[in-house]
Amino acid sequence: MSTEPITTAVEITDEEMRSIQDAIMKRYGIDFFNYEPKSFKRRLQRIYRKFNFKSSFDLWSRALKDKDFVHEFINEVSVGLTSLFRDPEFWKTYKSLCKSQFKDQYRINVWHAGCSSGEEIYTTAIVWDQLNFLDKVKSTATDISSRSLAQAESGSILKAKLPEYDRNLKEFDSSINIHDYFDEDKDEIVFREKYLQNVKFKNSNLIMEDYGVHQYDIIFCRNVLIYFDGPAKEKVIEKIYNALKPGGFFIIGFLDSMLSYLDEDKFEYYDLRQRIFRKKN
Repeated sequence: MSTEPITTAVEITDEEMRSIQDAIMKRYGIDFFNYEPKSFKRRLQRIYRKFNFKSSFDLWSRALKDKDFVHEFINEVSVGLTSLFRDPEFWKTYKSLCKSQFKDQYRINVWHAGCSSGEEIYTTAIVWDQLNFLDKVKSTATDISSRSLAQAESGSILKAKLPEYDRNLKEFDSSINIHDYFDEDKDEIVFREKYLQNVKFKNSNLIMEDYGVHQYDIIFCRNVLIYFDGPAKEKVIEKIYNALKPGGFFIIGFLDSMLSYLDEDKFEYYDLRQRIFRKKN
C-alpha cells in the first residue's frame, strides 16, 4: 500500500476527527483515539476520496449504519510499510542473534505485531530455514487489517516486486536463490506453504489486545507504533514487556521514535543501531 499522503479539498478539523473516532468506538468497540492525529487525518482524507464523502457527517453516518464498513475503514487506516528482507544489514544481525541465543533451545516463540502483508514473516522463515530452526519456531502474526492478514496468509506477492526483493535477498546472502522459497504463478510469486506451517494468523488490535505473560522469546513491532501517540506507545510497550520472557528480545523499526519510551530498568540495548532491545531479567 502506498504511504504517500492523499490530499483532498475537504478540511478535517480536530473536532470532526474526534467525532469519527467516537462513532467507530461506540459502534464497533475499536479505539482509534490513540492514533497519531496527523497520520489519522491523512488516512481519513484517503477514505474521503475513495468513498466520495463530502463531509465528516457522510463518513460518520456510513460508519453507524453499515456494519461492514468498519472492515474497509480499518484497511484504509492501516498503513503497510514492509518488504522482503527490508534493511538487509538488520537481518544479518538478526540471524547472528538467533544463532547465538537460540541454538540449544527446544522451542522459540515469536510474535509479529502488525505483520502487514506478510513480507516480514516470509523473511524470518527464510532465516529460520538457513539456521535449521524452522521446525522449532512457533510464530503468531497479528494485524488490525483483515485485508493485510489475508494477504499475508496467502503467501502471495506481486511479481513486479520480485527484482527489488531479490536484490534485498542477495544483499543478505548472495548464495540464496529466491526461487528456492517462492513459486511463480501468473502475476504473483507465492511463498511455499511448508515455510508457513508453524505460523498462526490472528486479527488483533494492539491497544485492546491481552498479550499474555512471559509467552514470547522475540516480539517484532517494526514501524507500527509510529502511528500511535505517546500514551498509547507507553501502554503497548508495557504490554509487550509483560509478554516477553525474561531475556526476550523486542525489535522495533528504524522509523520508530520510541527510545524515550523504553524504561532502562526494563530494557537494555542489545544492538541500538539495529533497534534490538532485550528484556532485563
